[in-house]
Amino acid sequence: MGLSIKLKELHMKHISGSSISGEIKAGEIIGITGPNGSGKSELLRYLSGLMRTESMGEIVMEGLDPFHAHDLEQLRRKVGVAFQAPEDTMVFSGIPQDAAFGPENHAVAPEIIRKRWEGLKGRLLSDIPEGRPFTELSGGQKQRAALVSVLMLRAELMLLDEPLSMQGEEEGREVLSLLLSLARRSKQTVLIVSHDPEVLKKVDRVLVLEGGHVEEVLPGDTASPESVIFEEASDMTVEEASSYLDPEGKLRWAIRRRSESEEILIKMEQVVFRYGKQMVLDGFSAEVRAGGIYCILGGTGEGKSTLCKLMNGTLAPQSGQIVVGGTHLPLAGSRRKWSLFHAKEVVPMAPVRHFAGYVMQAPEDQLFEKTVLRDVMYGPLSAGRADEIAKRDAEEALRLLAVSERLWNRRPEKLSGGEKRRVAIAGILAMKPRVLILDEPYAGLDPEGQRIVRRMIESYAKQGNAVVLTAH
Repeated sequence: MGLSIKLKELHMKHISGSSISGEIKAGEIIGITGPNGSGKSELLRYLSGLMRTESMGEIVMEGLDPFHAHDLEQLRRKVGVAFQAPEDTMVFSGIPQDAAFGPENHAVAPEIIRKRWEGLKGRLLSDIPEGRPFTELSGGQKQRAALVSVLMLRAELMLLDEPLSMQGEEEGREVLSLLLSLARRSKQTVLIVSHDPEVLKKVDRVLVLEGGHVEEVLPGDTASPESVIFEEASDMTVEEASSYLDPEGKLRWAIRRRSESEEILIKMEQVVFRYGKQMVLDGFSAEVRAGGIYCILGGTGEGKSTLCKLMNGTLAPQSGQIVVGGTHLPLAGSRRKWSLFHAKEVVPMAPVRHFAGYVMQAPEDQLFEKTVLRDVMYGPLSAGRADEIAKRDAEEALRLLAVSERLWNRRPEKLSGGEKRRVAIAGILAMKPRVLILDEPYAGLDPEGQRIVRRMIESYAKQGNAVVLTAH
C-alpha cells in the first residue's frame, strides 16, 4: 500500500550547497534526524508538495511528481502530514469533526469513518473530555488530536514532523507503538522527523541530515538528546506542593536548584483554577525565590501550562492568592472594571508580564514580527526601552541562545522548529524578567540546543533571578 520515493540532487532552499539523493521503498518506516535547521521539516514540505525551489532536483513518488499539478492532485489523496505545530494540521476546532474531515473528502463510507474514530479515540484521546474544543487542550493533547486526524486517512505515505515532542515518556511509548503497528499492518510508508532515540531505535532505517547532505546510520546509533534532560533531573530535590492537580497527586512542584535567598518573587497560596466544571488546580501553594530553579512535573493535560499562565497573569484563578513581584493578581471575574462601556484593568498586567516572562509551549504562538531581530526586540520595546537599547538586549539574548546571525533578518515562520524555540526564548530573555517561565523548553531541540538552553537556565538563576520550567 505504501509509496516509494526517489530523490535526486534535491536542493534545500535555505541550505547552501545542499544535494539530497536517495531512495525509500514502499512500506518502509524511516526516521529522519539531524541538527536544528538542517532541513528536516523542509524536506517533508517538498515531499508533500507544499514547497519547491527553482533548482530543486527531482522527486518521484510511485511515478508521480509532486510539482506537476495533475500528479499533485493524485498525491494529496495518498499523503497525510502532521506538522510540528499541531495547530497547522487541524482545520476545525471540534476534534471529531476534524478527524472526519479528511476521510469524508476521500469519500470513505460513514460507517468506516465511525469505526476508525472510535478505535483511535479510545487509544489516543481517552483523557480529553467529550466536547472539549481543540483550543482548550494542552500541547500534548493537541499533538495527539492532530495525529488522529492524520491516522484517520489511512494514507499510503505519512509525513510526521516531531509527532511525540510534547508527550510524556509513557504516553510517547504508547503513541509510538500504535503508530508503528498501524503502519506495518497496512504497509504504509512513514517518514518520522525526531530527535528522540526511542523513536529512532524502532524504525527500519535512520537518515541523518546535516550540512545539506544525507547519511544513513543504523537505528540506535544516534546520540541521545535526552541526556541533558536526565542530567537535569539527576540532582533534583522534589518538594511536593501542598496540594496537587488531582487526588492521585500527579502534578509536582520540584526544586532543581535550591535558593539561599529570602526574596520571594512569586507566592501562590491555595490557588483554585478550573475550566468550566473541570477542576485543574485545587488549593495549590508554592513559592518562587530569587536564585532558584523550579520544575513543574506531570503528564500531558495535567495543568503544567495552566500553572505557568497563572504565574504571569495570562490566566486568573477562581480563588486563592497569587502575588508576583509584590503585586496581588486579581481573581477571575474581577480583572476589569467597566466605565461607560469601556473596560479597564483593575491591575495593569504589562508590568507583571515583564517581571514574570512566559515562553509559550508552542513558539509559533509568540513569533509575529517581520524578522527574527525585530521579534526579539519587541519585548524590550514594549517595556519602554529605547530602540538602540532594545536592539542591544535582543542581540545579547540571541547570542546567548546561539541563534546564528545569518537568521536575524529572516522571517520567523521560515525557521526550523528548534530555531523557533530558541528565538522565542530569546524574545522573553531580552526583557530581562526576574522570573523566566519556560513551558517545555527542550521540545524539538537537538542535543546541542538542549545543552545551550540548560547552560542559559543555570546562568540566569545564578544572576539572582529565578527560572520555572515544565517537564514530563
